[in-house]
Amino acid sequence: MPRNITIVSVGIRGDTQPLAALAVALQRKGHAVHLLGAPRYADTVSGSGVEFSALEPDFESMLATPDGQRWLTAGANSLGFARWMRQVVSSAADQLLQGISAAARPSDCVIYSPFALPAESLAECWGAASFMASFMPAHPTRAFPAIGFSRSLGPIGNALSLRVTEQAFWQVFRKRVNAWRTAGLGLPPWPLTGPFAQRRREQRPTLYCYSPSVLPAPGDWPATAHVTGYWLLDRPSGWEPSPELAAFLDMPGPPVVYVGFGSMATDDPKRRHKLIREALRTAGVRGVLLGDPAVTPSDDVGHVVSSVPHAWLFPRMSAVVHHAGASTVGAGLTAGVPTVTCPHFLDQPFWGSLVHALGAGPRPLPAHDLTPRNLAAAIGQAVSDPLMRHRAEQLGHRLRNESGIEAACGIVERALGQTRSFPVARKTSS
Repeated sequence: MPRNITIVSVGIRGDTQPLAALAVALQRKGHAVHLLGAPRYADTVSGSGVEFSALEPDFESMLATPDGQRWLTAGANSLGFARWMRQVVSSAADQLLQGISAAARPSDCVIYSPFALPAESLAECWGAASFMASFMPAHPTRAFPAIGFSRSLGPIGNALSLRVTEQAFWQVFRKRVNAWRTAGLGLPPWPLTGPFAQRRREQRPTLYCYSPSVLPAPGDWPATAHVTGYWLLDRPSGWEPSPELAAFLDMPGPPVVYVGFGSMATDDPKRRHKLIREALRTAGVRGVLLGDPAVTPSDDVGHVVSSVPHAWLFPRMSAVVHHAGASTVGAGLTAGVPTVTCPHFLDQPFWGSLVHALGAGPRPLPAHDLTPRNLAAAIGQAVSDPLMRHRAEQLGHRLRNESGIEAACGIVERALGQTRSFPVARKTSS
């Protein structure tokens, strides 16, 4: 039976693209899907039939502010992220919550990203099914610490670390979220400790949009924690590379690598591209570089693109260099090419370390420590190490045989088969 499904994403492109891929897949199965996210990501579902509503503020724009740049440049971590959220982002939370209320319509199911956790309130209000869709581990485990901790804290410490991290974030937004729940939705406030323990106690399902071949579910996770496989966007229908990009790739010469840091903005793009080009020359390779062609024009070493579908480009590369965002890690590993990771913040060091542990890439190079010399050395290793290439190819083959999107759709549809369709609209705007 077709259902109405609301999907809410708060975060940068890497947070939104997996949810967009899920939205498109559910739409193709006959459901009516409504995706809410930052306006710059409307292109992720263009032409698919998925309805898109813009939410402000734009988190990526906040990262580009002087405060965001100072935090990234300093080598961001989870506690620093929480402080930055308190200083800069929390004041914008009211706008975001009001935007969710204004855009969302009663649905049979609500799916939301980790930073959109307040959207769980919509499901509570409507009596709908709900899923968190997470690109990073969000259940306590004795196996490893929470995102943001650089080393194991032992089994007990590891299990407690997520609860500490959850509280650090919850206290930043608690008053604003609870005011929205009570005044805007007519719901009771969440407790001082937040909704996390209740979610786990009630065994509400979580969909993890990464591969069990990269990070299997720990043995102490509940059966409602579903590690489905990656949710990757297909190449857009009708998309073709520019003649200039096609010519650059067809040109005989040194190997070509991709270098791009996604939504990780810099206040000095010319300096960053100078560093990258020097590293490429030293490594003896060419690059497809993500950036603004008007700021950093192409030359014989690097062809600059403002955007390009990973699903099309990455399999054509000898290696990929990026910020280790979960979605980009998934795209690079699925392509079966070695990956050089340059983590900036939050979950990126975690995924970068996993890529290295899997033998699919060199040791991570923290973005704030990048130099032409160490980047060139990492690129050279990725391009020339036959064992690393073999391991990347083997892992890519396994990932291409997975069907994360189909697994996730099946879980959602089975849950909806056990819940009634929502018959009456309850107003959610304040």
